[in-house]
Amino acid sequence: MGITTEEFFQNIYNVMFSPKDFFENENLAISTRLAIFVVIVISAIKKTGYSISDNSINGLMFFAALVKSIICSILIWLIIAVLFEYVAAIFNKDGNLRKLLFLTAFASMPVIFFAPLSIIKQMGQYGYYLSIILGCLLYFWIFILYAKSIKNTYNITLARAFMFIFIPIISLVPVVYQIVGFSHNMWYIFSI
Repeated sequence: MGITTEEFFQNIYNVMFSPKDFFENENLAISTRLAIFVVIVISAIKKTGYSISDNSINGLMFFAALVKSIICSILIWLIIAVLFEYVAAIFNKDGNLRKLLFLTAFASMPVIFFAPLSIIKQMGQYGYYLSIILGCLLYFWIFILYAKSIKNTYNITLARAFMFIFIPIISLVPVVYQIVGFSHNMWYIFSI
């Protein structure tokens, strides 16, 4: 079952201006290829915007940086989705990786606004501060959209979806502590 161009643009509109209509739509046509396409387009727009603001568009180097950016964006998107699937397995929630990939790809749509923010940042001191404030608000918006996509995928409350996102972040603290402690102990053992 494919998705029409009209449905595609309706999905984009709903994510940006009416997220409830997008994330709570039970008749959503889920397509992994479309999700990959969305991630590629978002990454290309973001990288192009950064390159324009840095004045670093120079042929082959720009193309190589663009390809690298797209590959890294796809890998990070996949790793985050798999991480959420593992967290869902811990809580015995039936996950649907395809649905999660689709919803999180569209939840990332506001990332395209980082490109204009990098240009605003170049407009003096006030532009710099304005871009910081708008960037923080943009991250908050993306965070809420990610929580809505997790809520819809795993049929949990929005509060649990927020905790679902924070569990991997919180669990990194003891991991880093253990790595630093181990490194310190090994350094001590070999320095004797």
